[in-house]
Amino acid sequence: MKKLTAAALAATMGVSLLISTGATAENAGAQEDEYPVVRMAYTHIFPAEDEKAVEDAMNEILREEAHAEVDLISVDFSDLTSQMNLLLTGGKEPLDIFSSFWYLPLNTLQANGQVAELDDLLKSHPEVLDLFKDNPEVLDACKINGKMYALPTLGPWSSPEFYFCLKSDSDAAGIDWSKVKTLDDLTDAMLAMKKANPDHYYIPGATETYYIPKDIDTLGDNNTFLGVLTDPLNSTTVENYYESEYFLNFMKNVKTWSENDLISPDPMSNTLPSLMSVQNGVTAGSPGYCWSDEEWLYEANTQQQYGGDVTGCNFGERLITTSNIQTYLWHITSFSQNKEAAMNVLAAFYTDSRLDALFGNGIEGKNHVVNADGKLEYPEGKNNTNCGWTGLTASYFLPNTSGCTAWYYQPDDMWDQMMKTNQEAKSSLALGFVFDSSSVADQITACANVCAQYYLPLINGEVDIDETLPVFQQALHDAGIDQIIAEKQKQLDAWLAGK
Repeated sequence: MKKLTAAALAATMGVSLLISTGATAENAGAQEDEYPVVRMAYTHIFPAEDEKAVEDAMNEILREEAHAEVDLISVDFSDLTSQMNLLLTGGKEPLDIFSSFWYLPLNTLQANGQVAELDDLLKSHPEVLDLFKDNPEVLDACKINGKMYALPTLGPWSSPEFYFCLKSDSDAAGIDWSKVKTLDDLTDAMLAMKKANPDHYYIPGATETYYIPKDIDTLGDNNTFLGVLTDPLNSTTVENYYESEYFLNFMKNVKTWSENDLISPDPMSNTLPSLMSVQNGVTAGSPGYCWSDEEWLYEANTQQQYGGDVTGCNFGERLITTSNIQTYLWHITSFSQNKEAAMNVLAAFYTDSRLDALFGNGIEGKNHVVNADGKLEYPEGKNNTNCGWTGLTASYFLPNTSGCTAWYYQPDDMWDQMMKTNQEAKSSLALGFVFDSSSVADQITACANVCAQYYLPLINGEVDIDETLPVFQQALHDAGIDQIIAEKQKQLDAWLAGK
């Protein structure tokens, strides 16, 4: 089967206009066998030796469903930012489709000119928009100035704060997790566990942040929090996060964690994601976020990946915010030279669960098998680290996994549980608002550089908080955070007035 890259297809189409319309039957037959090839990025934590097999299986479906083929482009999670930076610079063979999960916020991608408008492309795919017909505000969270630059995944749209730890450590300290409702409560629980288990650590200091605030509205900025709503159910006043009572309370807790040896040592040498810090014994617990503590703990204790049973809880408000929606977004790049083909492929991942199953789980019989209960498990002698595919499985960071078979460690009604949390969550007053950062792009870059210099050393307890925090706060003022906040407030007020 002859393949054409998106760039080559565009060139071929251009040349075809110069050729006589009297094509021979032989030429027509050849053209029927030609498919545009769409380059689609995927993230992996563990080696993905079976990429070609997964790609071939996807293409059997995509030739019929999308009249295109996909070329999977691997991105190693440990080097995600630098690899994505390179992939999103255009070039002769540009990337066509990618997820911005753990990369850059939507407003930054749009301001950088790296993502394409999807409105016209989606006119040919109303079946995709129909998936969100009961929650149109979710699609609004993907728009800037009324134009759509992403598609959200279909899944849980709220992920409250979460903490988990080894159950043996919790039991030794007699922790009642039903009483942990706030960050201050969590600190008390960790201090009790430290007293009972003095050789253990409970906060994974690392080169990636261990804490994402999920009970505020970051207004789409999940990385640097440059202007947020700290009380999004009651107030639309944009605040300086780093001078807010919310952040100052967080710093108070970090200071307590540092002084009581709760943070793992040598944090700036730890490149592991938070969960893997627990899995590898760096810490005995970690903060995080998840859509359901019960479901998360069910999975973890079924898989036994943390050296024993774990326990913990969600805490804080369950919110649906633009930031939550924007955590898992899929985009077509502005560099794509055949955006229609890219949209056809992306739409297929939203409407054909076979593609999401391949993307997440790999090949049946090779990367997973179906057990007697009709659920997925790894082949004998294999696990997520050596199964030959990503080790991430089909989950809600993919476009639509509602039709995918559950894994042995997942409850049968997991999808129903997800949809129930969407109904229970409370919507931020700013849900659907997306900040256009273009007018303060320079200030955002400058403030991001300041955050890169100070934020991790502060939260890892590597510097004196009382001395360094004021320096950090002033550096943000000098870099232009006040202009960013003023512009966010102006745009938010206008958006609210127009609702």
